[in-house]
Amino acid sequence: MMLAGLIGITLLYSPPDVLAVKTTAEIVKRSEDTLEASMVSTVEDLVGKLRFEQDMFIFIMPPGGEGTLKQTGGMVAFDPKAFPDTFTSGLIGEMIYDSPVYTITLIEDPTTHETVISNADGKEIAIVKPEAGYNPWWCLEMKYPDLYSGLYSENEIKRLQDEYDPTRIQITLTLIPKDFINTYSKALAEEQVRLAEEQVALALKTPKSKFGGGMMMYQGTGMTNFFLDITQSTGGIKVTFAYPDDYTNKVDFFTCPDLIAGWWDLAVSATNVSTSTNFIEWVDVNSSAHSPRFYQAGNSDLDTDGDGISDAREKYLYHTNAYTNDTDGDGLSDYYEIFTSHTDPNNPKTNKPNVCISYPASESRKVWLP
Repeated sequence: MMLAGLIGITLLYSPPDVLAVKTTAEIVKRSEDTLEASMVSTVEDLVGKLRFEQDMFIFIMPPGGEGTLKQTGGMVAFDPKAFPDTFTSGLIGEMIYDSPVYTITLIEDPTTHETVISNADGKEIAIVKPEAGYNPWWCLEMKYPDLYSGLYSENEIKRLQDEYDPTRIQITLTLIPKDFINTYSKALAEEQVRLAEEQVALALKTPKSKFGGGMMMYQGTGMTNFFLDITQSTGGIKVTFAYPDDYTNKVDFFTCPDLIAGWWDLAVSATNVSTSTNFIEWVDVNSSAHSPRFYQAGNSDLDTDGDGISDAREKYLYHTNAYTNDTDGDGLSDYYEIFTSHTDPNNPKTNKPNVCISYPASESRKVWLP
């Protein structure tokens, strides 16, 4: 059985310990403070919410430069009297916790970069022009301040612009009139206290699982598919790779701090699977609870083009084509360029470099200079 690759994601794992039940007054105070802090008074303030979410989520968008990432921006308090009638008259509301709330969607137009605000039925109720001097690549240039310094090819810049395109992110916000903050907070508090009491009662009766926090639960022998299970462990993050009984290939483990950038590190090389069990465990001692960490398992024996580099390493480490042994068509094989001449296997114009560096070191990104 062959494995091309699997992916598991962990941001921060918290064991399912019993939660302390907060009092109704504590929840009301917290809810009121949160909503009052979120107050918006203009449609431009709503655009600011979109910009915040773009900054927050642009680094975990689906790779490939295609598709839209839809995010929920949560509940925001607003003063209906401060907004134009064309905006408020277009809102469609519903009652939640004895309060009227309104769902809106914000999308940045990929051509004009105007922010289009729609109501719950998808009807446009406001269009906001971009702020003066708006740069759609602000997130990308913040992440790569040397993007235009000559270290990156035109194709690489275009790929990064497609990946980090903020127009691929749209958010939904739930608006609540400021005069209903207290009413909503009280009803919410009563419901949360009731649910918390039920969760505590259930947690006290339910034994903790051996594995938790991963994408799937490991069920022991008799596996019919592959998966990664990711849990918090003493000294780091424990990654469990489970596989069917007939899988015999070696496995590479990869890690990555930024899924969109797409440059992975080889964390564990060519691990042999065990014939006595159907899983491999590895503890990532370099993980941090304060930053995203992505994990990948790849078949280190699968080499489709026969160039001596596994398909998984071509895809995640070198960004070369696993179906041809000369990705850039310059007459030099990918293996020769990477391990012998130390030239860029993706660029036919850098066959004889003077220097080869890793940049930035934290992402092990190789840069070839002619």
